Amino acid sequence: MSNRTRNDSGKYTDKLTEQDVLKAFDYETTPEEPMLTATDITDALAEHFDIEVSSQTVRRRLGEMEDVGIAASKKFGASAVGWTALVAPELSDSVKADIKATEGELERGETVSHDELFGDE
Repeated sequence: MSNRTRNDSGKYTDKLTEQDVLKAFDYETTPEEPMLTATDITDALAEHFDIEVSSQTVRRRLGEMEDVGIAASKKFGASAVGWTALVAPELSDSVKADIKATEGELERGETVSHDELFGDE
């Protein structure tokens, strides 16, 4: 079952987001294997998030992400391309709510001035 929504005409209305792709990288990459193919990402989206899209759609989104510096690609051989994320996915609201600052860290929305950090030098 796909989580994609349809409009009144029965056509799919959502599209693959950057966050969807970044979450797939987060689930599937390791320090030893930091790159994925478009097919790897397509499979991860289906397995972990029930998002059914084509590898062509994933490649198009990755190209857009590369254009704005969110992802990078490297060609291997004549046609193989590996992709890596250059940023992490955004945290969900529930995860953000559970994060607690440790001593010395700022709470959300809290600020500190340069003078408070370093005093009069």
